[in-house]
Amino acid sequence: MKPAEDPFFECENLKVDWQGHRIFVKNEEVALTKLEFNLLRHLVNSRGRVLNRDYLLDQVWGYNTDLETRTVDTHVKRLRDKLGMAGEYIETVRGVGYRFNT
Repeated sequence: MKPAEDPFFECENLKVDWQGHRIFVKNEEVALTKLEFNLLRHLVNSRGRVLNRDYLLDQVWGYNTDLETRTVDTHVKRLRDKLGMAGEYIETVRGVGYRFNT
């Protein structure tokens, strides 16, 4: 059984209201798509651990897919762009995947 998720996540410039589906960077609200929000949720909930592209495709997109793993790269880039300065928390681990690091 998955442990209950805290209703909020906060670190330096980023605050996430999981239940309200709201993201704030430096107290400014940032609009994310459902997919971007779910991608951020998986990265934050696994902070410090590297998540590979295949895992993210399965968990965020919700199924094993014929999509290219580069789809993940594109969505991570868009997420970083939307998060602005807080996008730096999402690290690329070359040849492996992504890690949320605070």
